[in-house]
Amino acid sequence: MAKHKKRVSKATTAAASAILGGFLLLTAPLISSDAQSPNNPNTQQARQTAPVSPAEDTHLDKHPPRQPTGLDMIKLGWRYNCMECHKALTPKWQIDRPMVEHRGITLQHGNNRFCLNCHHPTNRNAFVDYDGSEIAERDVVSLCARCHGTVHRDWKAGVHGRQNGYWDTTRGQRTKLRCIECHDPHQPKFPTVESLPPPKYPARAAQSSRSKDKQH
Repeated sequence: MAKHKKRVSKATTAAASAILGGFLLLTAPLISSDAQSPNNPNTQQARQTAPVSPAEDTHLDKHPPRQPTGLDMIKLGWRYNCMECHKALTPKWQIDRPMVEHRGITLQHGNNRFCLNCHHPTNRNAFVDYDGSEIAERDVVSLCARCHGTVHRDWKAGVHGRQNGYWDTTRGQRTKLRCIECHDPHQPKFPTVESLPPPKYPARAAQSSRSKDKQH
C-alpha cells in the first residue's frame, strides 16, 4: 500500500510539473514583452544602470584640451604650406623672434630660444632631430621625447597625459592624446588657474555652528 502511494505521488508530481511547464511556455512571451515594455519601471532602471560606451556617453568630454593646427599657417581663411615662403628665406640661428609672420608666437620653452631648435632648417614641413635628420609632423611625440625622456616613458605607459576610450581594449578602442593636444609647444606650461572662492554657508547654519562652539 505504501509503495502504491509513492507511485501515485510521483505520477502526480510529474503531471503537475508538465502542466506548470506548459503554462510557463505559453505565458513566457507575454511576460517577456511586458518586462521589456518602456513603461516598466524595472526596464527603465536597467537602462539607467546599463553600461554606456564612451562614444555614447554625452557626459564625457572627448575633445582634446587643445586643437593643434599643424605646421601649415592659416591666414584669412587660407592655408599656406611652410615652404611656400621659407624656400626663399635663409635660415638664421641668431633670430629669436619672427620678423614678419608668426608675431603672435611667444617662445617660452626652457632653453629653446630659437625656432630651429625644433624646426628643420631646410624643410619647414618637418621637425629636426639632434643629428639633423627630419622628424615627420605626424611623429611630433618623438620630437618632444628628445628632451622629455622620462615624461615620454610615462606617456607610453599610460600614466601621463589623457586617454579616450576603453580601459579594457577587448571591448573597444583606446586612443592617447599627443603632447601638442594638451600643451602649446611654444609655451608648454599650463596657465595658472584662479581658484574659486569657498562656499558660503547659510547664515542660520553659520549661527548654529558658532553657538555650538561657544557651548563647548
